[in-house]
Amino acid sequence: AFGDVGALHIVSGPGTSAAALAQATLDAATTERTMLLAEIYRRGESWRLRAVGQGYDHGLDALARSYGVDVTD
Repeated sequence: AFGDVGALHIVSGPGTSAAALAQATLDAATTERTMLLAEIYRRGESWRLRAVGQGYDHGLDALARSYGVDVTD
């Protein structure tokens, strides 16, 4: 479970040696087995990063199905 992992840090920037443009710390996980950490999406001409931090007690296959992905067991 993600509660056993501890705080998760998301960092985004133009490269590994450049300064971060955005960062978030997600530290409230408990029993979750699957975690949606961030969304990357396009709005107009720009790409955006949104920290989400939404946890689910079910597995990755159930999360993918909830977004309409066909998953074969």
